[in-house]
Amino acid sequence: MEKKLSPQQIEVIKEAHLKEDKVAIENQVIKLIVAGFDEYTAEYLVNKVIKEYREELFRDAEEKKENEKEKHIADCVVLFASVSGSVFGVTNPAWYLFVAIVCGIAGYLGYNEKPLAGMIRSIIIAGLFPVTFNFFFGNRSEFRYIELLLPLGICFIVGFGFQYLIGKMFYPDKD
Repeated sequence: MEKKLSPQQIEVIKEAHLKEDKVAIENQVIKLIVAGFDEYTAEYLVNKVIKEYREELFRDAEEKKENEKEKHIADCVVLFASVSGSVFGVTNPAWYLFVAIVCGIAGYLGYNEKPLAGMIRSIIIAGLFPVTFNFFFGNRSEFRYIELLLPLGICFIVGFGFQYLIGKMFYPDKD
């Protein structure tokens, strides 16, 4: 009598668990008994596979949640760094070089799955925002802060477009 499950049996048990159907799980126990396991061992192995699978799903969910936090922090850094120079009237090119570097680092660190795409997206947003800001507000001395949403929206749309394209080119296997 063998004590190990084949990878195919493990996958079938995982699929039965995903269905959240007790009958499907009991059927897997019966299949294992028919395959030569005793009843206690079959139940133990099925429960063990289900427990390990739940832990794996939990770890994946926690990792995804942590990645979302990192993305949110990176987006906040990019947003603040991009807007601050234009809003406060900074015209020194060294400032915009500094902002591009900071945004590139934030994008690289914030988008762990596709760091190059995140970095380029952030640099594009940081470089494009002063241009769109001057286009919309160049001949005005006053503006409402809500009006910043239009140039920001344009920058983020272009940035995310580039991120998508670069992500597909350099990371074709990832979502």
